[in-house]
Amino acid sequence: MYNVAVIAGGDSGEYEISLKTADNIFNQLDKSLFNPYLIHFKGADWTYKASDETVYQVDKNDFTLNLPEGKVTFDVAFIAIHGTPGENGRLQAYFELVRQPYTGCGVFCSALTFNKYYCNLAVAGFGVPISPSLHFYNTDPIDYEQIESVCGYPCFVKACNSGSSVGVTKVHNRDEVIKAFEEAFKYDNQLMVEKFVRGREFTCGVTSVYGAPRVLAVTEVVASNEFYDYNAKYTAVGHKLITPADISAEMTQKLSDYAVQIFHNLDCHGVVRIDFIISEDDGVPYFLEVNTIPGQTALSIVPGQVEYNKLDIKEFYTKMVMEALTFKK
Repeated sequence: MYNVAVIAGGDSGEYEISLKTADNIFNQLDKSLFNPYLIHFKGADWTYKASDETVYQVDKNDFTLNLPEGKVTFDVAFIAIHGTPGENGRLQAYFELVRQPYTGCGVFCSALTFNKYYCNLAVAGFGVPISPSLHFYNTDPIDYEQIESVCGYPCFVKACNSGSSVGVTKVHNRDEVIKAFEEAFKYDNQLMVEKFVRGREFTCGVTSVYGAPRVLAVTEVVASNEFYDYNAKYTAVGHKLITPADISAEMTQKLSDYAVQIFHNLDCHGVVRIDFIISEDDGVPYFLEVNTIPGQTALSIVPGQVEYNKLDIKEFYTKMVMEALTFKK
């Protein structure tokens, strides 16, 4: 039996979603193979609540638990924290220091993909189309002329280091830019302004747990809101998911090829979700972002794609744990 720490919570606007993701993973883990422990993170408070409601602190010196029945060491940490510190490389770096195996992507991949602007630059270097964008720190003046010439209106203002569309605003004029900058800087000290691409949104779940990277499916995301924002992602009425996407075999293959290329070149592991938008104007599929710890709730895309492939979700999570045990990042 392997001891698995399922880690939930974190310090971002995705805190509640992380709890739901972790609960789903905890419930789906094969109890004949694993002893799962649900570990809750909130700032520097890392805790485990036993069945009798007693709360125990995690020993951060070596990521262990000191319980009445003895010291618990973990074979694998299953990271289920969206946003900071679970998706931006910080938790991964800690685990590297204490030599704790963990699921998913490594330190550099996590840090790079979490920053929307610099991830875009890397992906563009692989030959994948990206939408024109600009980068601002919170100490920079707003250059309206540059925004209008490079991105035009409407455009998106996005906090660079934030997930689940937190700190993202669609703007239509100069007045809205000011408010959007203020909103984005609530979550990060840097932001990206990105040209709006009118089109259909698609997402590819990509995994390495079965060997070579493979795309689980291409799903079209039809949001009822102006874009696939936080509410659309995490409310049942906020979106419609179409798997497999109703597009040509050629476009399905192109999206899949781009997704596998990105997964491989960024050295991703476990399962990630890679998002694209196909432009109505030129038919080009533009890269949007990489989600290195995609949602695993009942409403989330990846579990639906696993089911679409007629794969057993319990076995899927088993393979994620076993990959973490056998692969050195």
